[in-house]
Amino acid sequence: MLARIISTLALWAIAILVVVFFGGGGWIFLLAVLAGGALWETCRLLEKIGMNPLYRTAQAASALIFAATWAFPKLGINAIDGGSLAFACASALLSVLILMRPHGNFAEKSVIPTAAALLAVPFMLHWLAVPCVCVKFEMSESAGLALSLWILAAAKFSDVGAYVIGAAFGRRKMSPDISPNKTWEGAIGGIFSSSAVSAAIAWGCSPIMPNAFTPILAASMGAVIGVSAILSDLLESVLKRRADTKDSGASIPGIGGVLDLADSLLLGAPVGMAMLSIIL
Repeated sequence: MLARIISTLALWAIAILVVVFFGGGGWIFLLAVLAGGALWETCRLLEKIGMNPLYRTAQAASALIFAATWAFPKLGINAIDGGSLAFACASALLSVLILMRPHGNFAEKSVIPTAAALLAVPFMLHWLAVPCVCVKFEMSESAGLALSLWILAAAKFSDVGAYVIGAAFGRRKMSPDISPNKTWEGAIGGIFSSSAVSAAIAWGCSPIMPNAFTPILAASMGAVIGVSAILSDLLESVLKRRADTKDSGASIPGIGGVLDLADSLLLGAPVGMAMLSIIL
C-alpha cells in the first residue's frame, strides 16, 4: 500500500511539473514515453501467448503518432487530427508488409498483433494529447491541458476509489474469472471517485475552462470515464490472464508495469475526448 501511494504521488508530481514547465509539448512527450513503455509491455504479453509482434516497427509507429499530434497544429494543419492520420498510415504500411512474406503465418502472428497493439495503446493514449493542440475547440493551451489532466484524473481516480473502497468494503466479486480482486463495491467507489474529482477540477479550474464545462456536467462525464476505466482495466486483465502474468512489468513499485499504470486510460481517454467534442 505504501509503495503504491508513494508511486502515485510521484507520478502525479511528474505530470504536473511537466505541464507547468514545458506546456503542451512536454505533455505530449510524456504521453509518448508512457505509450512507448505500455506498448513494449503489450508486445511482450502478446509474445507470451504465442504471437510475434514487431517491436521496433510498433515503437516507430507509436512515436510517429505522437509526433504528428504535436506537429500538425504547428504546421497549420488543423482540420485533421495528426495522430489519427499517422495511425492510419502506419496500419496501411503494416498491411503492405504482408506482401514481403505472403505465405505462412506472418500476417496472423506478427502483422495483425502489431496493428492491434498500436490501436489498443498509442492510438488510444494519444487522445489525451488532442485537447491541448486541437485549435478547432477555440481554447487556450492552458484550458486544453487542464481538460487533458481532467481526463487523466477521472480515469486514474477510478482506480484509486476502486482500490480503497474495494479493500475496505468489497464483498461481491465483479468478475472472478477475469480479475478475482475486483468487486462491485469497489467499482461503485471508483465511479463515485471519478465523478467527485471531475466536479472538483471543473470548479477549481473554472476561470480557464470553457463555459460549458460546469461542475455538474463534469461530474456526469467523470462517471462515464470511470465506467470506461473499469472496463479498460478488465480488458488488460484478460490479456494478462491469457499470458499467465500477474503484472505487465515491475518498473513502478506498488503498481507493476507501465501498462498497469496506463490501462484505465486506454478506454477512458477516447471516451473523454469524445464527450468533449460533443459539448465544446
